[in-house]
Amino acid sequence: MKNKIIDIVSLCAAAALFGAVALLNILQTDRPTVSEIEQRNLAKMPEFSMESLTDGSYFNDLSLFFSDTFLYRDKLVGISKEIDTLKGLDYSVGDNFALIGTSDSVSGDEDAASAGMDKVNAALDSLLNAGKTEETEPADSAPDETVPEETTDAPPMGEIVEDTDHPETEATDPDEGFIITDDDTGETIGGTETPETESEEIISGETEPAESEPEETEPEPVITVTAIHLSKKNLNLTVGSGAVVYATVESDSPDGATVSWSISDKNVASISLNPKGGIDVKAVATGTCTLTCSYGDKLKESCEVKVTEINTTVSNPGADNADFLLNGMFIYGDAVYTQGFFSQTGAELYAKTALYYKQLFGEDVNVSVVVAPVSSIVVDNEEIQQKIPDQKSIFTKMEALMDDSINFVDVYSEMYDNRDEYLYFKSDHHWTQRGAYYAYRAFAQSIGLTPAELDDFDYEIRNDAYSGSMYTYTYDARVKNFVDIIEAFKPRKDLTMTITTANGATINYDTCIVNTNKTYVTFIAGDNPYTVINVPENPQDKNVLVLKDSFGNAFVPFLCEHFGNIIVVDVRHSSFNIYDLLKDYGLTDIVFMNNVQAANSAQWANMYLAAVGVN
Repeated sequence: MKNKIIDIVSLCAAAALFGAVALLNILQTDRPTVSEIEQRNLAKMPEFSMESLTDGSYFNDLSLFFSDTFLYRDKLVGISKEIDTLKGLDYSVGDNFALIGTSDSVSGDEDAASAGMDKVNAALDSLLNAGKTEETEPADSAPDETVPEETTDAPPMGEIVEDTDHPETEATDPDEGFIITDDDTGETIGGTETPETESEEIISGETEPAESEPEETEPEPVITVTAIHLSKKNLNLTVGSGAVVYATVESDSPDGATVSWSISDKNVASISLNPKGGIDVKAVATGTCTLTCSYGDKLKESCEVKVTEINTTVSNPGADNADFLLNGMFIYGDAVYTQGFFSQTGAELYAKTALYYKQLFGEDVNVSVVVAPVSSIVVDNEEIQQKIPDQKSIFTKMEALMDDSINFVDVYSEMYDNRDEYLYFKSDHHWTQRGAYYAYRAFAQSIGLTPAELDDFDYEIRNDAYSGSMYTYTYDARVKNFVDIIEAFKPRKDLTMTITTANGATINYDTCIVNTNKTYVTFIAGDNPYTVINVPENPQDKNVLVLKDSFGNAFVPFLCEHFGNIIVVDVRHSSFNIYDLLKDYGLTDIVFMNNVQAANSAQWANMYLAAVGVN
């Protein structure tokens, strides 16, 4: 009887404790929005709707919200990490230098690399045996000659005028100039003087100003138009992204003919005149609509526009997924440093993965590998250098494994030459945005672009007392005293950024360096499954896909200097098939952006392969 009473009292006490914690968790008002340990935005309270209630997504999102914002969540995660340190990390202390968990390979990675190599080799053989089928290119693409060559010095083909009430625009052939009219009133609301060019270069933008017309003009001749050709018959976009569509008109007039453009649903996609010719299409919301190019009421050609919803996994990645940081950290002076390592099988699988993407997406897509050195690159102490792997040697070995068709960017030399600058945080495992800039500069030069200077960006200090992730990985008391600043170099061009979070919500920004956060999450709003940045000022048919770990977050903003659309995917948090989503998008570049540890691990390569259906 006495034991039963004790059991009942214990059960009631446990129930009261768990009930109190649950109640406090539900009623807490000041919920966190960012996890400093995991370097990501936390889930938000889902909006209620009958649709989300009936399909079950509302309660799934609600469960994620409460688990993500649980009372003292970061502290509980930190305690779990501290328990890990009690398992016995080996500290070798001397000369103000503490080496933590050195290794030149990831434990258990060899088997994963071997399995991944079998998968990617089989996938490559399948592609080659299929002769790179038409799936690598849009089946309905117009012949190459219908798309004019892009020029950088052509004059604008018209003034873009916002017409919020009516999305229709009217664009004539280059001999007539481009005009935009209001279909409700018939009044001209924007346009240019008549340029002079050949009729077949309807959208080329290579024009010269025409002479002024005399006051008396002869009646316009009757023009017979026999066909209109569009450069694309289908567009597959995601919210926030854009594309450009060109038209070629066949007529019996050497001066071409006037055509008009319209969009069937401006709530799904908007259109505007591209300064270099063609029509810019910008995805607004999920759905389908039709872009129509017409000549009067006689001829019409259409392009179906589909704006796709991004489906993501509902995941709560723990700190253990953050770039393998339990391997190769050391404390030196007033900073924590990370070592690089080389794995022959891991690096070879990573190289084969890049080659598979190249062959899958087609020869016209440039594939670049941008590998970030880790912080030990800046340590000049010879005694320490003898104890840690030489990253220059690692990069040389990695480059030797790359296929000739892959652009392996020499990031190491650029960063080593500038190692006296503030390239890495002292208290965080990431590089600073200044460090990421030098990687961007090496990348831009490697593909023939002129990199912008740091002075070309708006500079500000977001946080002058930043304490990053390293304490949660070392639990060394000295790390609490390591203080950093977060420098931000913000692009000056107008842009929009749309992110899809882990719970499938979309958030829109007018910047790629968010003001609401003063940690490393300030760069592109942290690690998210899918992010798209649109820069209207840049060519809308210059599109880059960035496949990255968290080092890529500080790198991406610099790409806004060159690309019209920047798509960022973090495969740790995504579940969609990248190839199925983007095969018809018109990618010009794919960039693998990882730190040197991730680029030598089978785990990352296998995630990239799974993301395009190689399982």
